[in-house]
Amino acid sequence: MRMSLLRIIVAASVAMSYTAHMSHAETLAIKGGTLHTMSKKGVLNNATILIKDGRITAVGQNITIPANAEIINAVGKIIIPGAMHSGSRLALSEISMTEDSNEHSAKKSPFSAAFDVQYGLRSNSVVVTDNRRQGLTHAITQPSGSDGIFYGSSALISLTGDAGMRLGKGPMIANPANGGNRNVSWAKIRLIFDQVKFYDQNRNRIKRGEWFNDFLLSGYNMDALVAVLKGRQKLVLMVNSEDDLRQAIALKRDYKLDVILSGATEAWKVARELAAAKIPVIINPLEDLPGSFGKLAATLRNAALLDAAGVIFAISPGGMAANHNAFHIYQMAGLAVAHGLSWERALEAITIRPAEIFGFDKSLGSVEKGKLANLVVWDGDPLEVTSNTSYVIVGGVNHPLISRRTLLRDRYLDLTKKPLAFQ
Repeated sequence: MRMSLLRIIVAASVAMSYTAHMSHAETLAIKGGTLHTMSKKGVLNNATILIKDGRITAVGQNITIPANAEIINAVGKIIIPGAMHSGSRLALSEISMTEDSNEHSAKKSPFSAAFDVQYGLRSNSVVVTDNRRQGLTHAITQPSGSDGIFYGSSALISLTGDAGMRLGKGPMIANPANGGNRNVSWAKIRLIFDQVKFYDQNRNRIKRGEWFNDFLLSGYNMDALVAVLKGRQKLVLMVNSEDDLRQAIALKRDYKLDVILSGATEAWKVARELAAAKIPVIINPLEDLPGSFGKLAATLRNAALLDAAGVIFAISPGGMAANHNAFHIYQMAGLAVAHGLSWERALEAITIRPAEIFGFDKSLGSVEKGKLANLVVWDGDPLEVTSNTSYVIVGGVNHPLISRRTLLRDRYLDLTKKPLAFQ
């Protein structure tokens, strides 16, 4: 008990030390370097970016820098929009094996679709801080499961490490495999949407008891799905096999849903159908083994083949790379390049594409005037594992490249010296 309390105190003191060293200049200027804007401006050499009140105010090559601005010298470096993870557990999980530090599951509760992760976000997460240090600036953080097909609503967060990290509501997450065998699960999804439609149209009758309640979901879980059914909230379907991907395409067509497919291991086999249906996908380029019957056709060329067919996609790894190592999206993008995807497309798949897919591209994903100032300055190719971040700006703040991991490294780097105290 004493050791657990000590760890909490240490973590809190570390979080406070990060805050104390943040740079909050009124105006921030990034000068020099090669800027990949991810916008119509393309790549700018010797670029200048002006930032004020958390937003980008100017982008170009011949921009006058105000006298009071803090200047970041990016000469010889690469500047990109901050990367986005499209399916993380960030700010919802600290230590995987301790129940009280995990807020991402609705299992053993009455909630499924009504579960909403926004209430359990951890503002002082040390996991968030470490991923920010390594170039991740914002993410979709989402539920991991429930006792039903629908897992609940996700959230868009900015890795600021404070109470203002939530930027907006994310999509509804659903996993058809959690509904039984494929015949049962797809029939159940359709029946649920039919019942939600009836429920929404007959609320007064139902409340008066004029309808026998044989719904598959409770009222509050159906309430949460009304926005999905009406196209006001996106629906992420976690599917992998060619057959399930086709079922998802049919579901979108029949119910006019705003669908995103996550996993999509065999998406390359139905790439033309996905492109025609205008359904974006979230993929993990590391998927290359037949770990299940739904992944028999896994290939490292999934991203390249989808791109060739005109499918809009984002890159988002799972497992440990969904939380503690979420920054591995850079490495996964590099892996896609090694197997046929162009470098520029890979960078798009972790910056502007996920912002577009989730509907947040008016504020995120590219370096343009008026957008949120989430940027990263690299000392080399950001898709190479040997490159490092030089500066990470989130919400216009130049955050120090410090995390609990670096503090532990420095504390024990030289064992002949007295260990440094956390301050």
